[in-house]
Amino acid sequence: MPEDNKPTLHHLNNSQSQRILWLLEELSIPYNLVLHERQPANHPIGPFLAPESLKAIGPYGKAPVLITGKKDGERYIPESLAIATYLIKKFDIDDKFGMRGGDWLRDDVMCSVISTGLGRATGFALVTGKGAWGGVLGDLERELKEGPKGGYFAGEHPGRADILAEFLLSMVKQRNWISMTDEFPALDLWLKRVYARDAFKRGLVKGNGYDLTTFPKVSERR
Repeated sequence: MPEDNKPTLHHLNNSQSQRILWLLEELSIPYNLVLHERQPANHPIGPFLAPESLKAIGPYGKAPVLITGKKDGERYIPESLAIATYLIKKFDIDDKFGMRGGDWLRDDVMCSVISTGLGRATGFALVTGKGAWGGVLGDLERELKEGPKGGYFAGEHPGRADILAEFLLSMVKQRNWISMTDEFPALDLWLKRVYARDAFKRGLVKGNGYDLTTFPKVSERR
């Protein structure tokens, strides 16, 4: 990859940007990494929220944020789905993620289920401490069992949907909202499979912490 097109990831500790670090490592491309720290628990206005350093980069003020390389205009890209789509389309030369020669329609469907259904469920649980998990987790469990063989939503290699699902399922697992081992064993095995990948391990080392239990539910933050 030309040096003038190296992307820069702005990463926040204990956040969803960890899955973008995983993706970058899976792609095996050079990139710049800027680490940001959440505001401390005793912050008078915004405990656990994104710091001013992230707000200074662009209007969304949260992580992840990717700045494309010079060749692509140093564009500001927020949101995990948009970032993952850009990185895979731009740098997945061997089509390991299957967005050119794979089942792109299934990938789009799974990304939608994960971003909307699972995203809403985890958001509700963060606000209330409770969640209605049977529907969306049941759908994802079925997709793993009945979908392409290989252990991932995309088959033998993680796809874009797998990248998106990691943070949300890690949140469910780490915060003990349910017993994933007992209730959704295929999802539990999927998560263990993700954690065992060398690329995921490298991303954890390069990041600055991934403890999703450190902050309370939203109603207790002030």
